[in-house]
Amino acid sequence: MINRRGLTIMTVFSFIYAILELGIQWDPSKVLSSPAWMKSVFTPAVSLYFYRVIYISIFGFPSYLASGKLLSAETVWYLIYGSIVEDIMYWIVDLKLPFSWAWFYPVYFDIPIDDLIGVVILAAMYKLIKQKSKAGMN
Repeated sequence: MINRRGLTIMTVFSFIYAILELGIQWDPSKVLSSPAWMKSVFTPAVSLYFYRVIYISIFGFPSYLASGKLLSAETVWYLIYGSIVEDIMYWIVDLKLPFSWAWFYPVYFDIPIDDLIGVVILAAMYKLIKQKSKAGMN
C-alpha cells in the first residue's frame, strides 16, 4: 500500500537527486577530457538511453525501500512518482521552465508529455492498488 513513509523516502531522494543531476554531464562527447573511445561509443543518442537505464536502476532502490517489495505494483508506482517529483524539483532548482531543456521530450503546454502520462498512470495505479488492498483486507 502507498504510505507516508514511502512518499517521504521518494520525495527526499528525488529532491537530492535533482540537485545532484544539475552537475552531472551524461554525454561524454561534451566533456573535453573524455577518452576518444568513450566519445565514439557514447554518442549523444546512446548517452541519452544509457542515462535512462542508469536512472531507472538508481530510482529502483529507493522504490524498493518505499514499497518493501522487490518488484510489485507499489514499487513501480513509487518509481514513477519519484521520477515525476525529481523532474519537478529539477525545474524548480534549475530555475528554468521544463520545455527549455526537454529537447528530447514532446511537450504539451510547456510540460513534458512523459510527466503528464506519468501522472495519469500514477492515478490509475493508485486506484488499482487501493482496490487490491481493500480486497485483501476483506
